[in-house]
Amino acid sequence: MELKNRVVIITGASGGIGRCIAEALAKRNARLTLVGRDLDKLQEVAQGVLKNGGEALIQTCDIRAQSEVESMVAATVQRYGTVDILVNSAFWGPPASLEKTTEELWDQTIDTTLKAAYLCARAVVPILKAKREGRIVNISSLAGKVGEDNRTAYCAAKWGLEGLSAALSVELLKYNIHVHMVSPAATDTPWWRSSGAVLTPEVLDRMIPPEVIAETVVMVLSQPDQVLIPDVPVYNYRSPFEGKGSPFED
Repeated sequence: MELKNRVVIITGASGGIGRCIAEALAKRNARLTLVGRDLDKLQEVAQGVLKNGGEALIQTCDIRAQSEVESMVAATVQRYGTVDILVNSAFWGPPASLEKTTEELWDQTIDTTLKAAYLCARAVVPILKAKREGRIVNISSLAGKVGEDNRTAYCAAKWGLEGLSAALSVELLKYNIHVHMVSPAATDTPWWRSSGAVLTPEVLDRMIPPEVIAETVVMVLSQPDQVLIPDVPVYNYRSPFEGKGSPFED
């Protein structure tokens, strides 16, 4: 897919991997809708997008709410005329054991990490079907492939995202809509600073730079229609938390 002038919706665009994806796509002259809840941070990202040659529409949106998602997609179409690509990058999921996973924590993790991806896909797919072309990229995780200690809700949400991606890939194949996952292991994003994990210099040095994940998304999207890359797992060369079942192991 040629990325120049493509219209891309990116959730979780205010920081971390989402922000890096926005910056990488801006360098390819994509037209972006930056979705998040922090207006100040989204404005910072938008400034960087403009400097890199892209175009940015800011949408503060609670992606857990269907009405807000539909309004965000409608605003994108009003601005750009269409949607070509959806990147579901938003997540939420503080570490917690089963006993410490309250119903509120469970619901917020599942709703932000999984339900939001479903709502966003549901809102853009009719547009992509009408064109018989489009891409959906779901940012999954190593935690969507293996169990991890003290990450009950987060693992459940990311495993669910893998199932959603697999189902949509089959369902949307006949419409020439490609569904991809990019599944990073421990990536150096601001989230880790508030996670409770012990972050020694060695731990941080072993983490994946978020720009690598962004360039992986660009690589996946840049493939021709004859090629489908369903999932790209990106592992740490050496685990930052070697010998542990989780960064949050007791």
